[in-house]
Amino acid sequence: MSPLQRLLVVAACSVMLSSAQAAEVRGTVSVEYQGLFKVDTSVQSYAVSVALFPGDGQPVKLRAPRVEKIEIAENRMRPAFLTIQTGDQVKFVNHDPVFHQLFSLSPSKPLSAQLAKAGGPGVTTATTQFDQPGTTHVFCRIHNKSYARIDTVETPHLQTLQPGEQFHFSGLGPGRWKLRLASPGAETQWVDVTALTAPPARRFSLVSRGGGTGSARLAGQTAVENLYQH
Repeated sequence: MSPLQRLLVVAACSVMLSSAQAAEVRGTVSVEYQGLFKVDTSVQSYAVSVALFPGDGQPVKLRAPRVEKIEIAENRMRPAFLTIQTGDQVKFVNHDPVFHQLFSLSPSKPLSAQLAKAGGPGVTTATTQFDQPGTTHVFCRIHNKSYARIDTVETPHLQTLQPGEQFHFSGLGPGRWKLRLASPGAETQWVDVTALTAPPARRFSLVSRGGGTGSARLAGQTAVENLYQH
């Protein structure tokens, strides 16, 4: 084989390898609110979690673990909805001048932590590592409206965005993948998708039972009883 032929073979292999890793999945997720109250402009928009899993045995390497943060202020946990990769840690930070006693009885991650008053003696933070996939509901024993939901997924391909914003996963192996779509108050959906080169954007929709009016509700919060669907 001549040097020129070798060069052409190497170039062809490089193009094939690049094409194999250039597949993408993109789209948007809307949320249709069907709560007990009339939906108008006062309805809060809750975050949407999009996670992508291989459907044909494509290799997926988990990224290095990260530390995410949930902050407590005015007796509310923010963000109230968080999606993380297995191995990640969540740091709870109390900014309130009162104690908080956090707990979870969720099988995926039971936890218990007491946070001291902000600005006073004692520890105002607690960090927990999430090693198992699943959904964890975190409450406060003292303040019944303080709540957060943490979804732990075993994939590095995850994005959290507002309804209507576009998600985009690139550098994928071609073939079939599975999308996990989740939002507070909505039933989690699993959807089969195909990773392609320059694919058209897909449109998906979730139905949330947490929609409704009410000026007393804070941004990013919903009634606790509406957040258990997953």
